[in-house]
Amino acid sequence: MKKIVIKGNLILKDRVAENGAVIVEDEKIEKILLDVSGINFQMEGISEIHDYRGQWVAPGLVDVHLHGALGHEVMDANVDGLKEIAAHQAACGVTAFFPTTLTAPLDRILEAIQAVREAASQKLLSGIAGIHLEGPYVSLKRKGAQDPKYVREIQESELKTLQEVLGPLKTLITIAPETGRNVSFIPKIVEMGWVVSIGHSDATYDEAMAAIAAGASHATHLFNAWREFHHREPGGLGAVMDSDNVFAELISDGIHVHPSFIRLAVFRKKPERVCLITDSLKAAGLPDGTYDWGDMQIVLRGAEVRLKDSGALAGSVLRLNQAVKNVLKWTGLPVPAVIRMASLSPAESVGLENIMGSLEPGKLANIAVFDSEFQTLATYVRGHKVYP
Repeated sequence: MKKIVIKGNLILKDRVAENGAVIVEDEKIEKILLDVSGINFQMEGISEIHDYRGQWVAPGLVDVHLHGALGHEVMDANVDGLKEIAAHQAACGVTAFFPTTLTAPLDRILEAIQAVREAASQKLLSGIAGIHLEGPYVSLKRKGAQDPKYVREIQESELKTLQEVLGPLKTLITIAPETGRNVSFIPKIVEMGWVVSIGHSDATYDEAMAAIAAGASHATHLFNAWREFHHREPGGLGAVMDSDNVFAELISDGIHVHPSFIRLAVFRKKPERVCLITDSLKAAGLPDGTYDWGDMQIVLRGAEVRLKDSGALAGSVLRLNQAVKNVLKWTGLPVPAVIRMASLSPAESVGLENIMGSLEPGKLANIAVFDSEFQTLATYVRGHKVYP
């Protein structure tokens, strides 16, 4: 296999290596060079040199929560549509993502899962690393933009059917633990190998802490579709803030969460437990307008997406590289810390940190190159340049 070298300012876990290089062979990172001054790569058996001197060379971004882009939706259950979504992710510097389903009848969810599994077996411009089941086992009171007709509590028979259809696909599932007997199913779900996320929940502090004790380790778009934060009853938000082992998703578009609450979460949870997500819908990458969305309609104006009937926020059109830029501005944290929230931390949250999320020897050569404004210059998946 040929070796290639990608040169630039490497964003490592704890520092930046200016004028460094990543050596790639056989789809993996073979070596990290901290300083390539004076190295003659032709003498080192390198067949291709990709020179991005002065630009950021980062681990490929990982988005564990997105619904669609460019007019395509995960619930369409269409493999070609998933390929288009993957292409949009590659343009954002995202090299691995979790297509995310919505609250719907079981047969529609199963169809979406089957399409995701088929697409995941193919070579896409951004890899499908798993699936996120957002509902249907959520709180009717905190449904957000989820269709209330299909909100329900967990049924053991449904779980069994989902498990059979999902097979080995890495699975993240959002539930409201206080609904029905949902909390009692958490140990079983964790035993099945899935990651349990608390979300769309009206749980009290104690109810959320019970879910965390039972095995929940993730929090879906923190602050959005949660019980209000109160100093005498902090609810699930307080429980997540108090629990050092729980990963918290944040939609960092400046619309879903005020920058002050982004800072509150990031400085309390630390970058090691924050996952920047987009929660992007089919309207991402499209012009303003009204679009069908399952049995409902959404309206895109500028950067906001809302349900046409109620005006409730309904996901975003955020790009993950823009989320990185926003959080850098709002927190003043070093670049490696913010990149971690969009790469290694989400990978860790779903158990994929051994193969992706950072520039380290032995990991997949999933790499994103950004300019000083964090616009995507190039994206590599398994060492192959997929964008532009």
